[in-house]
Amino acid sequence: MLFNKLKNKTPTEEDKKQKLGKHNLLQDEKKTTPQEPEPRNFFDDEEDSKDIKTGFSFKRRKTHKIIKNLNAQKIRTLLFYTDVSNVLRQLEFGIQPIKNIHLAKDSEYIVWTYLEKPDHIEFELDNSTRHYFWSWIADQKVDPNQIAVIAIDIKKLFENSKTDWYYEETTRRVHLFEDVKPECIKWILMKNNEYLNRIQNYVKSTNLKIKVFQGEKGNIEEVANKNRKK
Repeated sequence: MLFNKLKNKTPTEEDKKQKLGKHNLLQDEKKTTPQEPEPRNFFDDEEDSKDIKTGFSFKRRKTHKIIKNLNAQKIRTLLFYTDVSNVLRQLEFGIQPIKNIHLAKDSEYIVWTYLEKPDHIEFELDNSTRHYFWSWIADQKVDPNQIAVIAIDIKKLFENSKTDWYYEETTRRVHLFEDVKPECIKWILMKNNEYLNRIQNYVKSTNLKIKVFQGEKGNIEEVANKNRKK
């Protein structure tokens, strides 16, 4: 199963119920043509071209090593895929491992077996070979209106996290064992118009420095710029 609904239950009950799988649709790669641009090209700025400096410390040695590896690959953001209905909650409380999610009565949260685990969160690197995400997701017969892509600023993630990160060589994913604060989010990309407007309004009202983009068949447009043209 690609995703499950986390309802108002204790983390222990949910952990036993879900038994999250290691493989699903979002793990499959799709070959693309050379002329297709990488998504990160749309979001690069001058600051992104600089290496992320962590200084010297005996603490969090694994994290320092991971960031050095990411610098060598010119990776500046980590990607997280989620259901669009989760984004407003994630903007308020951050991105959380399942065990840290506490829901109000009669509420629910869509848990993607892909990157959300009971005790940690997994992030993809931003140099994924899936250049046209929306076209790729359509081929997988997943409703693109239900998906949001969240980019995490690695520098801010380092500054706002306390535990050591873990890097999985096989899947090429970064694992984090704590909540990710909303200020670590750099941009959000989605297709759903209903949630798009609500998320953009929330970002503006809270003064979060997050860019919101709308994606449609490989075409990506910043919502703020789109609104200014009207």
